[in-house]
Amino acid sequence: MKKKIIFPINSKIYSGLESVAITIIENLKDKFDFIYVTQDGPIVDILKEKKINYYIIKKMSIKEIRKCVKELNPDIVHAHDYTASCICSLAKINLPIISHLHNNSPWIKTLHPYSFLYLYSSKRFNKILTVSDSIEKEYIFSNFIKDKFENVSNPVSRDYILSKVDKNDIKKYDVCFVGRLTTPKNPLKFISIINDVKEIIPNIKAVMIGDGELKESCKKLIEDLALKNNIDLLGFKKNPYKYMNQSKIFCLTSEWEGYGLVAFEALTLGIPCVVSSVGGLVDIVDDECGYLVDSSNEFKESIIELIINESKYNKKVQKSIEKSIILDNGSKYYESIEHIYDSIGRIIL
Repeated sequence: MKKKIIFPINSKIYSGLESVAITIIENLKDKFDFIYVTQDGPIVDILKEKKINYYIIKKMSIKEIRKCVKELNPDIVHAHDYTASCICSLAKINLPIISHLHNNSPWIKTLHPYSFLYLYSSKRFNKILTVSDSIEKEYIFSNFIKDKFENVSNPVSRDYILSKVDKNDIKKYDVCFVGRLTTPKNPLKFISIINDVKEIIPNIKAVMIGDGELKESCKKLIEDLALKNNIDLLGFKKNPYKYMNQSKIFCLTSEWEGYGLVAFEALTLGIPCVVSSVGGLVDIVDDECGYLVDSSNEFKESIIELIINESKYNKKVQKSIEKSIILDNGSKYYESIEHIYDSIGRIIL
C-alpha cells in the first residue's frame, strides 16, 4: 500500500513554492498518494488542471490541520515553509512531520519571536529540508537542530522549460522580471531601475510577469514615472517562459531568496541574469553568466552594459546555457525525496 502524504501550504496562489510542491507530486505520484492541502483560491484551478488531489481548509490553523489529519489519515505530513510547518507542529498530531523551507526570511537571522517559535516547533520535525545551504547558515538557532537539516536544493529540469517555448521567438523585450509582486521580490525597485536605465536608453522595453499585493503600487509607480511605453505589466501567466524567452536579460531585485528557481529557468533559455546577491541566487548566478549586484546603481550599470556591449552579452548567453546544464539535477532530486519518505515511518522522533 502506498504511503499517503499531505502537503499543507499556507498559500492560495501559484508561484515558485507551489510549483516545486506540484512538481514533486507529479513525479512521485506513482509511488505515493499525495493530497495538496490549501485554502480556496487561484491555486485550485491549477490543481484541477493537473488532476492533483486536494483538500480545502478555511485557513492555516491548528483546528483546520487537526480536522484535515483526522479526515485524511495520512502517513506523513510534508509541510511547506515556516507558517505551515509551525502550525502542524503545534497541532500535536501523532505523525511524522517534514518541514520544507523555501526562503530565507530576514527574521531567521535574529532573536525574533518567529525564530524562537520555529525552534520550539522543530522538536516535532523529523526532517527540515532546505533549498539552499544559506537557510541553515542564516538561521540563528541552527546549531541546536543541525542534525535535522538536509539541503535538497530545488527540482530543476531544462527539458521541461525548453518544451514550453518557441525557439524562433523574437526578442521583444530588453529586460524581464518574473516573480510575485510582493515585498521580498521588491518589484518597485525593478521599476525604478528601468526608469534609471531609461535616462541612458530612452527606448528601453521591459516586461513584468507576476501578481501580488503590490500590483496596484506597481501600476501607480509606472504611471507616475511615465513608463507606460517602457514597461508591460502583464500579471500572472501560466506559461511565463514564453515572455522570458522574448527577453534579452533577466532581472530579479529580491530582498531575500531561498533558491531562486526562476534564475535557473532564465539561464536555461540562454538569458543572462542580473540579480541580487542574496540566498541561493549566489549559487546559481556568477560573473560568467550574469551579475550578482546589490545597489540600484549596480543593477542599472549591469543592464546597460549587457544591452550596449553585444560581444559581452553573447558570451554570457552561451555561459548561461552551460551553467544551466551543470545545475540540472534531473531525476536525482526525486530519488532523494523518495528516499526521505521511505526512511520515515509513523514512529515520531
